Amino acid sequence: MKSVLASTGFFRVWAAESISLTGAQITTFALPLVAAVNLDASPWEMSLLVAAAGMASLTLGLSAGVMADKYERTAVMHVANFARLAVLMSVPFLYWADALSVWLLALVTYLISALSLLFESAMTPYVPRLVGRDKVGPANSWLEASEAVGDVGGPGLAGILVQSFGAPIAVVIDACSYVVSSAALIGLPKAHPGKEHRTEEPAESHFAAILSGLRVLRRDRYQWPLAVTSVFFNFFSSVFAATYMLYALRVVGLSPATLGLLTMLGGVAGLTAAMVNQRMIARFGIGPTAIIGLALPGVTGLPVGLVHHLDRPFSLVVIGISQFSWVFGIVVMHVCVNTMRQTMVPEHLQGRIISSARFMGLGVQPLGALAGGAVASTTLGLPGALVTATAGLIVAAVWPLFTPVRTLRTVDDQNDHEDDLLPPREPAVPADT
Repeated sequence: MKSVLASTGFFRVWAAESISLTGAQITTFALPLVAAVNLDASPWEMSLLVAAAGMASLTLGLSAGVMADKYERTAVMHVANFARLAVLMSVPFLYWADALSVWLLALVTYLISALSLLFESAMTPYVPRLVGRDKVGPANSWLEASEAVGDVGGPGLAGILVQSFGAPIAVVIDACSYVVSSAALIGLPKAHPGKEHRTEEPAESHFAAILSGLRVLRRDRYQWPLAVTSVFFNFFSSVFAATYMLYALRVVGLSPATLGLLTMLGGVAGLTAAMVNQRMIARFGIGPTAIIGLALPGVTGLPVGLVHHLDRPFSLVVIGISQFSWVFGIVVMHVCVNTMRQTMVPEHLQGRIISSARFMGLGVQPLGALAGGAVASTTLGLPGALVTATAGLIVAAVWPLFTPVRTLRTVDDQNDHEDDLLPPREPAVPADT
């Protein structure tokens, strides 16, 4: 299957994504670390950084999908890359001018998240066009492996760079990665979305296109339950993300470098999951495999909020197991969900479906992040916030067990309902004879 994918030009995209995502992980890890270490941010201020990423999905996520469905896919990806380059390059200038603040970091996080949504809304439906729908599953495994490469290299490198040289070096490396990403896209086949539908359907307004994506998502008996699950899953994940770094640094007493190295275990887990997920899908079915992936973060993350009571070696083992299992589950779940979307949804609607689902799931992240900061500011403190978050994640993973997702073995099992996703058509008028 690797040689078949290679003939499509897919691995140029994969290599570019590996480099770009490594840079993105540097910034994802570095910006909160700068806030915590260099700006002495409070739990509430740390929650603002996580909330900023979610606000991008809430305010611009739906529009990103419509834009991705309107314009040529690779052109949209180029625009997103160079806009992210420009935004990130502002950070070192602010740093050197001694003008960097938590609020400015939150603004940068917001803009980068919005542009990343635009990129992914174009990238995800581009893959089936590039490799063919019959090879979407293996391609998604490679793409998730690409993200895992970023998870391996990014956090550890970010911890070392920020601790040794400060924020500018880490952010400049990330900014340069977007140039490499766009360079790899040059010369790949163009993909104009839904070209075959343009003569059959009248042009939609921007707002109507947004609503059509939400309606199609709501009618899908498999993706709608997963989208609802993602609302609760991402809410509690944001509670965890908003408090985990401060807990590890200030309560457990880890150094930035140690924290970065532990986070790298998640990258190893991502690579492992990318290699074995197709076998898991063949063994359990794509729906049950997605549910297994959803359950792992909460189950293995629950003890993390208690490790400050343990000796250092044991606390490191518990955190390491959680980091590994958390990312393993997320990668497995992402491969399953993305494969469902790319094969079950008509191509000309995929950008809107992707953005609608992310609007629901990622749009609650600001509330979760702010809730995490609020809980951590009470008598429960940072440990209590982490325990609350992981308990919520376990509950979120139970919901899909009572939906059709639990019985979905392969994507071919649902082909008979693809027409149900499309808007009802007016009855045909017989031609005059």
